[in-house]
Amino acid sequence: MIGINWDWGEKPNPKFWQLLVTLSKQENWAIEHGMLAAKIAALTARALTLPDNEVEQISVAGLLHDVGKLTIPAELLQKPRPLTEEEYYQVKRHPSAGARITEALHLPKETIEGIRHHHERFDGKGYPFGKSGKEIPIEGRILGIAETLSAALTPRWYRPPLSPAKALERLEDAVSNCLDRDLVNAFKSQLPKLFGFSSLTSLAFCTKPINLERLVREEEALIWRTISSFAGTLLREMEGLMGQNFCQTFTRWLNDWLEAQKIPLGFQGLKPVSKYRWWQTIGELALFGRTLLGAIHAMLGHLVGSEFVSDWLDGVRAQLSEQFDTVGFRYGLWVWKRDSNLVAVKSQ
Repeated sequence: MIGINWDWGEKPNPKFWQLLVTLSKQENWAIEHGMLAAKIAALTARALTLPDNEVEQISVAGLLHDVGKLTIPAELLQKPRPLTEEEYYQVKRHPSAGARITEALHLPKETIEGIRHHHERFDGKGYPFGKSGKEIPIEGRILGIAETLSAALTPRWYRPPLSPAKALERLEDAVSNCLDRDLVNAFKSQLPKLFGFSSLTSLAFCTKPINLERLVREEEALIWRTISSFAGTLLREMEGLMGQNFCQTFTRWLNDWLEAQKIPLGFQGLKPVSKYRWWQTIGELALFGRTLLGAIHAMLGHLVGSEFVSDWLDGVRAQLSEQFDTVGFRYGLWVWKRDSNLVAVKSQ
């Protein structure tokens, strides 16, 4: 298996995951958007009774369909006002850029073609090629459904996520000009599975945004427990090595820093305690974890030397469970390490 299974039976390839995490620095919802698109694409492929290997290849295309946005400046992706013609031209290059990135990763043709064509429209008014109807490869037509529905269900700078009922309306509206009607009709039989409903009728009554945690298999809880476990282990070691007074001073500094960042989190003794969930997306939580551990690394490096601190933090990381260590790598929490392979892919 090369990627993520349609029913989330496997975790994504770490290289794919790091691309999504990197993209989430530019678009906070990138992880949820990619995961939802992966599952929608897979469900559509299943509805068409495509072979298992093609289902997987199309699912990976859904996961990575927006990686070409890594080549677009973050300020452009986050611009609150309408884009100029030149800015929109830059954004429209991301399907081709995503195809080049996935070609560099030596992914299957089906995955690459899905990414290359995910913004083509059935009426020929899409991009980058302006293909219409069945000229668009089936992978691209499937990804068009996944992109449309996943975009509706995830937040944007200018609006909150839509409810399943509203998202279904948006999917229906897009059939007349953007999407392949036959593929949409086939997918609709599978659509309730995305939310755990039994039928489209029951889905139509779901008028509030869904809890995305249900669709990402408690990833947020894993990230939070990883951050908390690492911080607690580090503080216990710090207390043993440097004394209780040093540790108390350090946690006071962390609490002051968190307050200045307006994050409702504080260290009580050696344990980080949050009053409520302040983040909106997995990307925001991962960014907080990277920022917090980066601040800890910088502060300790200033006090005792960066080389010693990097070795020390690696020793703390080695004490975590394999699951937490994997989550830390998946979301780039171990900020004192760098992935040269990811940098090389991003620069192409």
